[in-house]
Amino acid sequence: MPGTLWWSLMVVLFFFWAYGIVSFGLDLKNTIIPGIIKYRRGRRRQKAKQQREEEREEREQQLY
Repeated sequence: MPGTLWWSLMVVLFFFWAYGIVSFGLDLKNTIIPGIIKYRRGRRRQKAKQQREEEREEREQQLY
């Protein structure tokens, strides 16, 4: 009886351990990685916009 109880508890713990790993992997795939990509894309756009703005201001300065 104690051996059966011990193995039953280990199976339950293994299930939740495996479920946690799979859940973390799915969170990475569906939430975290797309969020990082979106963040980097936004930063790139912001940097490009700032560079265009600086070039425009530089051209305006050259006109005067």
